[in-house]
Amino acid sequence: MNILNNTIKKKLQSVFKYFGYKLFLLLYGKIDGIIDSKNHRDIQLKKISLPNDLIYRVFTMKNCRIYTDTVTDTAFIVDQKIVDGASFQHRKFKNVNTNQNIVFQKGTPRYLKKKRGKIFSLLTGGAGNNNYFHWMYDVLPRLGLLEKEYNLEDIDHFLLPDFTKKFQKETLDLLNIPKSKRLSSIENRHTLGDTIITVDHPYVVTNDPSNNIQNIPIWIIKWLKTKFLNNLNSSKEYSKKIYIDRKDAVSGTAHLRKITNENEVKSYLVSQGYQLITLSDLHFFEQVNLFNNAESIVGLHGAGFANVTFCKSNTRILEFKPNTEGNMYKNLSINNGLNYSNISIKPEKNNNNDQYGHIKIPVQLIEDWIKQ
Repeated sequence: MNILNNTIKKKLQSVFKYFGYKLFLLLYGKIDGIIDSKNHRDIQLKKISLPNDLIYRVFTMKNCRIYTDTVTDTAFIVDQKIVDGASFQHRKFKNVNTNQNIVFQKGTPRYLKKKRGKIFSLLTGGAGNNNYFHWMYDVLPRLGLLEKEYNLEDIDHFLLPDFTKKFQKETLDLLNIPKSKRLSSIENRHTLGDTIITVDHPYVVTNDPSNNIQNIPIWIIKWLKTKFLNNLNSSKEYSKKIYIDRKDAVSGTAHLRKITNENEVKSYLVSQGYQLITLSDLHFFEQVNLFNNAESIVGLHGAGFANVTFCKSNTRILEFKPNTEGNMYKNLSINNGLNYSNISIKPEKNNNNDQYGHIKIPVQLIEDWIKQ
């Protein structure tokens, strides 16, 4: 009976989607082509040059609407055509050709919400919805690029992946983005604006995200420091030696990355004066203070290490990681002048994914590092 009910339910859902797509197609029309952003009366394209020969584009589009599925595809649409360069369509960790954008297949099947004034889009794909690292390095630095051409006070709406997480709300507060100007893409999947602005991805500069993420541009590190280090609270004492405890990891893949002898590792580190810290227990400004005050930081590879940007020069970093994982935090630490080391272990189980794996950390190796 349950199998029959599920089959009927799926068929009804399929029928509903079919007629839903047809209805929205009648309302908003078919997307029938691609616009070259360099040659259109309603699109202004400017370029920003930053150190190390990095060039970013700022797209300013009149009479434009945005459609997003909130995960892989976002389309900027002018005259029923997708704006090339501004739009993105992620497939297997790369931005593929604009002609593969989902709107060519499904149209824009969401009610269109109209907003007056200037909208700045910080959309970046699904990882920006709730992941701390991607929020800090994919989403927020877009404001740093926008500031090169616009005064943030002149923006009427900021279209964000989402802002339900505590760290999202707190960082936006510290950046003085008014609550009244924040739009969530979860609730605003199809939006029309008088003027819509967007910029290139802050660190995906060669359309190779898996490699680009290994080398975060130095300007992003400097921008984050400038924006958030002025919120330090020196009146509160923070531990000098910390272990990043990932017991708060809640993603669907959290169980795939683990230290099999973590209790043994924790016990040893505590005996050496390390404090176990669960970062989600802290407010964002407390995390910034914690890392800025620390002299030695140890932990398993994960988004918590995004905070090494806020460390003082020569802070000691020890990262535990599967040997299949890249050098993202190593390079981030080196570019920030930190004293980085890692214990890289062949995973016992990695589920065919480079960034996950079960690893056993020899405590003797931690002891050797501490004695250095």
